[in-house]
Amino acid sequence: MESGCRQPAAGDGKRFRPSKGLGQSFLTHLPTAEWIVNSLDPGPDDTVLEIGPGPGILTGRLAGRVRQVIAVEKDARLTGKLERALASSPGVEVVCGDFFEFDLAGLGPLKVLGNLPYSVSSQILFRLLDSVAEWTVAVLTCQREFAVRVLSAPGTRDYAPVGILLDRVCERERLFNIPAHRFRPRPDVVSTCFRLRRRQRPRYEPEDEELFRRVLRAAFSQRRKKLSNNLAAGFGLDKPGAVALLIEAGIEPGARAEQVEGERFRDLADRLAQRVASSSE
Repeated sequence: MESGCRQPAAGDGKRFRPSKGLGQSFLTHLPTAEWIVNSLDPGPDDTVLEIGPGPGILTGRLAGRVRQVIAVEKDARLTGKLERALASSPGVEVVCGDFFEFDLAGLGPLKVLGNLPYSVSSQILFRLLDSVAEWTVAVLTCQREFAVRVLSAPGTRDYAPVGILLDRVCERERLFNIPAHRFRPRPDVVSTCFRLRRRQRPRYEPEDEELFRRVLRAAFSQRRKKLSNNLAAGFGLDKPGAVALLIEAGIEPGARAEQVEGERFRDLADRLAQRVASSSE
């Protein structure tokens, strides 16, 4: 797969310089790499999808412990290095391409590993959400502030849509923080490694997944405002209509989004879907 692969520029072969545009910051601390790989609980029958392997500090530790490693790297300068470094390692496939264009269908069940670029962590998680049937467990590293939102619970200031959507289909677990000095180039933030385990079945099912996500986006669009105001603005409702929907969904009319559990947002989205359907009849 070549689509989306960053081709080497003149001089790339002399000395590798991490790309700021790709958000490259590579883990260099070997014990931390070992902890991350062990957290995936790799076994001889596993296929592991690694997102952004970089120089391969995790890839090399997976090789030989699993049946196959599919390492998807966007920077062609790195894929060449990886292929040479791991040429003698069994079951390693290095793919030069963009994870957002990589087709996961038919590869599962996968385990997923990745040190996520901070600028696209959210997009990667949503891509994994959209393909949750293809993987069973993911061990991911990202900026600590974003990880807090991923792992957030109702009633906290960091409670966010991404945490709600993940909690519906995954068990979430914070593993450990990784200080900045364990990466090169050194980032300006602390990183957090966390684990997602796909549930055998989702905790609940919305009637319309896309509408459920739209409701969450609207609900959290202005966190300081009441949910009724955000709902009215997001869906073109008058205030009494928004309040009525909240009451039907079992939500206190004066609540803010951070106080509402995921199931209640599901109920709210389902009531909204029913109202739209009845108005179009």
